[in-house]
Amino acid sequence: MSKKENNKPSGDQKWRAAFFIVIAAIVGYLGATYWKGASDDINVPISKKKVEYTYNEAIAEADETVWTDEAALYSYVKKFGPKKTIEHLHSLSAKYGDCHETAHKAGRFSYDIYDAKSFKECSAECHSGCYHGATESYFRDHGTANLQTDLKTICSSELNSFFSHQCLHGIGHGLMAWSNYELLDAVKSCDLLDKGQSSCWTGVFMENIVGGLGAIEGHKSKFLSDDPLYPCNDPNLGEQYKSSCYFLQTSRMSQLFASDFKKIADACAKAPQVYQRSCFESMGRDVGGVHRSSTALAIVQCQYAPKGDMRIGCLIGAAQDTFWDPSGQDVALGFCGSLKDKAEKDACYNVILSRAPEVLGSKEAITAFCKKTEPAYREQCMAYAR
Repeated sequence: MSKKENNKPSGDQKWRAAFFIVIAAIVGYLGATYWKGASDDINVPISKKKVEYTYNEAIAEADETVWTDEAALYSYVKKFGPKKTIEHLHSLSAKYGDCHETAHKAGRFSYDIYDAKSFKECSAECHSGCYHGATESYFRDHGTANLQTDLKTICSSELNSFFSHQCLHGIGHGLMAWSNYELLDAVKSCDLLDKGQSSCWTGVFMENIVGGLGAIEGHKSKFLSDDPLYPCNDPNLGEQYKSSCYFLQTSRMSQLFASDFKKIADACAKAPQVYQRSCFESMGRDVGGVHRSSTALAIVQCQYAPKGDMRIGCLIGAAQDTFWDPSGQDVALGFCGSLKDKAEKDACYNVILSRAPEVLGSKEAITAFCKKTEPAYREQCMAYAR
């Protein structure tokens, strides 16, 4: 992938930029609770399996037990709605850590309570966990027989490319769980979509890593092993899927190597050359998740990546992880501003500035954001506000 100073990202970079969700921040259990084994025909809906909770109408708006108590979370979603719930979880994340896993649960409850309305009521905080959970529950109820029609319900045409990617990524989560963690079947189901197949593939590979270890619930993926490059190096996995696989694979390496990024970088360097950039971008996303509170430490960890294109991949992965919603804009700008190497700084700003319109939305918000950039990048930023 060539790099030109201060150029807008290519189409391939855009879907990558839309994806940098922190797996290190979501290594919780993503939802096998709601799924039982699929039949041989994955288009035949599995029986519904919902956990019923007693509604506590007295639950308070500031309640913090929602973080660990599913019954409390259910009551909160029912009383205050999906949007307020995710905002509350996001505010609690400063105290308790990443909120993606809990938001996943909130998304499932949202769908159970509000049906398809959930897809409009969920919000992007907590790395779109609400959207992902609601999508999983949708497939639980509807199966995949009418996937193209269902796509219009799940992924509204009103979504910009950033959030459309997240929605399609959530479909990948749902298809993987629906197929009972038969990864090769799930990625082929993504191919039935008329758009966003690569976004869907990333959801499949993510669900394989974080959901496929749920053996306690009877949902263990056979596409996990102690080989840090597996399943990306599986000879039965089509070549078209491998870049998406490596784009997630360091999250599996983090499990195997206890987030030792020197070992992770060494493993990425053993991937086929054509996929190493994807692997190092994946490493950057995980670096950002582990060192969310320290830009300096994240930059240091990326030094394990070979200098040049691979290190740039790691750095932009870590930088993008900071800019998931408007609250992260100052951290993202601070990350890019901390870089000394011009090529690294340029690449960092390229992806952060291109993300700003989709995360911030309004011209006024983008303009305010641009005023905080370093002077050398301000004009480039303002081009996105026009």
